Amino acid sequence: MNFQAGIKFIVFLVIFGVTNYLMMMRRYENDTKKKKLLQHKKIARLYPKGSFIF
Repeated sequence: MNFQAGIKFIVFLVIFGVTNYLMMMRRYENDTKKKKLLQHKKIARLYPKGSFIF
């Protein structure tokens, strides 16, 4: 394996790693948004609109 092929392989690994990281971050952000919305809906169901809690 020559030097140029090694450099190309390292560049490929870096690009692959960056794209994988970005996809994972996008999925994590979407999952946290969904969890937060679901938690808000569950809390809203416990306290119906128009009710007053002392």
